Amino acid sequence: MKNLQKNQLLLTNKILNRNPMIKIILASQSKARRSLMKELGVPFESHTSGYEENMKAYKSSKTLAKHLAQGKAEFIAHKFPDSIIIGADTFITIAKEKIGKPATIKEAEKIISKMSGKTIQVHSGIAVIQTDSKGEIVKKTVDHVLTKLKIKKMSLQEIHHLATQEEALQISGAFSIEGEGGKMVEKIDGDYNNVIGLPLFRLREMLEDLKLD
Repeated sequence: MKNLQKNQLLLTNKILNRNPMIKIILASQSKARRSLMKELGVPFESHTSGYEENMKAYKSSKTLAKHLAQGKAEFIAHKFPDSIIIGADTFITIAKEKIGKPATIKEAEKIISKMSGKTIQVHSGIAVIQTDSKGEIVKKTVDHVLTKLKIKKMSLQEIHHLATQEEALQISGAFSIEGEGGKMVEKIDGDYNNVIGLPLFRLREMLEDLKLD
């Protein structure tokens, strides 16, 4: 805990000492992402991006994730001068098939059935953008983080149970690793926080490496 608090303080000092007027904006109102941002220990504001996602914009999952994260950050950048805007987008793939949010419980059951007994990939794009005093973008860095999850073989009852959870129609892949879905994960290869929606380790690196004007 002491090491975590020390790292948080160092990150805050690195950013604010370079430019005490800088604001950090998370281009998301996601409860999970806001909670993860708090773990970084830096002061921030959270705002809905309003960016319209197009899951068919790119065939490559890596390129798509980066494109969507950058789009979310750039869409509101002009509203926040002298700021660092963070955009993130997370989705899963099953055998290279991109999976978004289900619209119905039946669709959620179909998605979860595809996951059963398989290894799925969780892709996150992460974008960090700096604006000047006029809200113009002056610096930008974008990356992709991948986490793999081995999902246990599920019964029809388990699939139905997950599909009827409150979060099933709200998130990509129809289940949350923090909720009942976490009981179905046999193995995690990569950043756990990436699965929740914000790869903190890579984000911290990107913020520390940002050369502020």
